[in-house]
Amino acid sequence: MKANDRYLIEDVVCRFDGMVRPVADLSVGGFFVVSDQPPMPSQVVELELILGSRPPFRVIGKVCWINSAAEPKARDLPRGFGIKIINIAFPDKLAIVDLLKRRSPASLRPSAPG
Repeated sequence: MKANDRYLIEDVVCRFDGMVRPVADLSVGGFFVVSDQPPMPSQVVELELILGSRPPFRVIGKVCWINSAAEPKARDLPRGFGIKIINIAFPDKLAIVDLLKRRSPASLRPSAPG
């Protein structure tokens, strides 16, 4: 599994700006947050990532791209923003790897690059 291998997983969400938002795309290096109100590109943000029933954990990330309705960069994804993880505790990173490895191939649908 490479850091840029991205997968769509249904039971992963994040808490950002006081709201729980779906995560439509997940990898070891980052994820895509579904949102109608994304932060500014290049903004560094703090989020809580929630992987199924595991307790939430803190992630610091940089907004690396925006998928807008007017100019979608990835037509297979909804409106939102891509996060590049820049700070995560090692056990939490391992939890992402473990989640991706434990999923059946049918539940891990490769996502189009964004």
